Amino acid sequence: MSQSNGDLASRPQAPLLVFDIETVPDIELLFDTHEPELDFQVSESDRWKTLRVGEAALRKANQNFPPPMFHVVVSVCAVYVHPETYTIMDGFKRTLALPGSRAEFLAREKTLLQEFWAFAVKHRDFSRTWYDALAADYRMSDFQRRKMKPVPVTFCGYNISGFDLPVLEQRSLRHLLTCPLAEYGRETGYDSYRSRYAVDKTFDLCQYVAGASSFRTGLNVLSRAIGLGGKMEGMDGSKVAQAYYDLHQWDAIEEYCAVDVLITYGVLLAVQKFRGTLPDEIFREAVEHFERFLRQEGRPASYRRLAETSDDFFSTARMFERSASLGAP
Repeated sequence: MSQSNGDLASRPQAPLLVFDIETVPDIELLFDTHEPELDFQVSESDRWKTLRVGEAALRKANQNFPPPMFHVVVSVCAVYVHPETYTIMDGFKRTLALPGSRAEFLAREKTLLQEFWAFAVKHRDFSRTWYDALAADYRMSDFQRRKMKPVPVTFCGYNISGFDLPVLEQRSLRHLLTCPLAEYGRETGYDSYRSRYAVDKTFDLCQYVAGASSFRTGLNVLSRAIGLGGKMEGMDGSKVAQAYYDLHQWDAIEEYCAVDVLITYGVLLAVQKFRGTLPDEIFREAVEHFERFLRQEGRPASYRRLAETSDDFFSTARMFERSASLGAP
C-alpha cells in the first residue's frame, strides 16, 4: 500500500503501467474494405497473411499507414512502476505466433487483449486502504467520495494517446470486449482516461515533451539525447509486418517491444525528474534499480546492451549523490 491509514494528508498516486504494442496490418480487413485489384495470384486461404495484398489495399486507399482499426495487436509488453519509489514492480510480455487460419489469428488477438486489460487492473487496489479510511467519514457527500476515489492505474507510454490506446480500444471493440476499468469507458471530459490533460490517468510522454509545439521528438532521438542507448538495432516499426508474416521472427518482435518499454521507463524517470516529481535521491535510487534490472543474470542480451550503451544516463544520475554529499544546492 502506498500510504497507511494514519497518513492521509495527500491523495496517493496510482501505479504507472508503462507499455508498448507492436501491430501488423489486418490484411483481410484492408482487402474487404478497399477491394483492390491484384496483379498477382494469391489463394483465398492465404490472402489474410500475404503482405502484398495489404500493400495493394493501402495503395487503393491512397494511404501509407492504416487507421487504428486496421492494426492487429501481435505483441504487448509492459512494466508496472511503483508511484513512490519509481522502481519496476511487475511485468508483462505476450506475443502471438502466426497460426494457420485467420479465425485462429483473431481468436489469439482477442485473448491477448483480454490478458492486457486484466493486467491493467491487477494493482487497482494499490491505494484502497487510503480511500476506505476516508470514505467512512459521514460528513462527506457522494460527490466528494467519487472525486476522492483512487485512480486504479496510470497508463504511460510514448505516443500512446495517438496510437497504442486507440488501437487497443478499437480492436477490443472489434472483438466485443468489455474494458474491466469502469472509469476508462464511462468517464468523459478532461478528467477521463481518454483525455490528454488527465496525466494522473494517461501520461503520454510524447505529448508532454512536445508541449504546445507542433514538433514531436521520436523516442529513439530523445532517449539517446538523455544518455540512454536507444532502440534495439536490426528492428523498427516499419520492419515488424515482414518480420511477423514472412520471416516468423516473433521472438525478435517481442524483444524489440520489450526494449522500447524499458527505454520509455528511462525517459519517464527523466521527465519526472524534470517535473520535480522525483527528488534527487529517489531519482538516483530509481536509476540504480533500472541499471541492476538490465544487468541481472539471465536477462536477454538486448537488455545488457541497453545497459552498456546507457552509461551516460547512469553516470549522470550517480552524480546527484555526489552533489548532495558535497552540500551543493
